[in-house]
Amino acid sequence: MLTDALLLSFDYLSTIIPYMIAGVVLAELVVELGWVDKISFLVRPITGFVHLRKECGISFLTAFASPSAANASLKDLHDNELIDEKELIIASVLNSFPSIITHWRTLLPVLVPLLGTIGLIYVGILTLVGLLKTVIVALIGHFILDGSNHSVAEFTKAGKPDGFVDALKSSLVKSKKTLGKILVVTVPVTIFVFILMDIGVFDIVSQYLKSVSRLLPVPVNGLPVIAAQFASKIAGYTIAGNLLTGEVLSGKEILITLLISKILTSITGLRIIAPHYIGIFGPRLGMKTMLISFILRLMILIFITLLLLVFL
Repeated sequence: MLTDALLLSFDYLSTIIPYMIAGVVLAELVVELGWVDKISFLVRPITGFVHLRKECGISFLTAFASPSAANASLKDLHDNELIDEKELIIASVLNSFPSIITHWRTLLPVLVPLLGTIGLIYVGILTLVGLLKTVIVALIGHFILDGSNHSVAEFTKAGKPDGFVDALKSSLVKSKKTLGKILVVTVPVTIFVFILMDIGVFDIVSQYLKSVSRLLPVPVNGLPVIAAQFASKIAGYTIAGNLLTGEVLSGKEILITLLISKILTSITGLRIIAPHYIGIFGPRLGMKTMLISFILRLMILIFITLLLLVFL
């Protein structure tokens, strides 16, 4: 039992740690090479409106490729005292929209063949949730951040590196401290979460939520979709596809079932995102950032689902 948990945790760590390392080194390298000013124009409207410094815009761009690398770069900025806690949280939650886009590559190849247009609509709604969350956080940042600590002097470097190789060497040296802080938390937290999964803690929560699902406005024939999604998203999508093809449920009923299933399984989904946030940002700041992002996303998802129940 313990061996299985350890193997799964190390498999997960081997997937995310390289991205964390890349994110921290990239953040340092961008500064060393003086690229911040050169590429910040791409996200200047966002960072300017939210009153975030330019380096946070680099993190936003990085999130389109790797959310782990993006958040690791924010942690590096925080450790170097270039951004405070409020800026880190807002910048991290802002990355929600790019993070959703990265999930297209795993969602679309599964949902479109199984559910067709309904699958596209479902992905579109999830994307809208991420976009609305980003917009809301951007508005909050606009009013609570003033950007007064973003002095130009802080960006000025004492000396310019002699070429890319020297800049890379310097960024690797400067990254060691931040990476040490991240990994010393990431590894034990991840192992602990996978042990909890192995002994069935999350299964108990899943069973409870399955019973709750019977009280929700979901067709009886849609309950297997919800039950299956607690074990496997693909299994749930497959059952939904079969119900749609067999005309057991309409497109509207499938869509509502998937959204309610998403709301319920979001709770147990914390087992995946907890190691990410806590591992990168540390226990206190990681939990705070994770819960703000999670609760905001869940509230928007519930709101959109209620609108569809009323007007669809």
